[in-house]
Amino acid sequence: MPLLLAALAALGLWLWLRARKRPVPAQWIAIAGALLGPVMAARGMPLLGALMTAGSGLWLQFGPSRGTGGAAPPPSPPDASRRDPDRTEAAALLGISPEADRDTVLDAHRRLIARNHPDAGGTAALAARINAARDVLLKSQPD
Repeated sequence: MPLLLAALAALGLWLWLRARKRPVPAQWIAIAGALLGPVMAARGMPLLGALMTAGSGLWLQFGPSRGTGGAAPPPSPPDASRRDPDRTEAAALLGISPEADRDTVLDAHRRLIARNHPDAGGTAALAARINAARDVLLKSQPD
């Protein structure tokens, strides 16, 4: 019994540490419930333990993330119909004038990418559009 409690404590610690980085998938909570249910039944709470074990088992069997292991779906291939923005669209995306100089373009790009980078909570698609806008504006700059 102490070995089981130590394993449950280790599982709980692992889940807590993992939750600090990103949300814990519901499957792991169901697994913890399936492990804790028999312990509760053995400790004198058979009805509560049986309900917890049965509910966790049903969630694992028929839950919304069944078969995916809690992993995100694979990324879709890039859309071939996407085109680079023209100079006016690129400037509007960066919030600057189309005639802006190189330093203004780079400053606007840094400001936007810092807020919209995927590591900072933005989306990869928006970051790609911001980078494409920067490239379009910098390519049209005189050397």
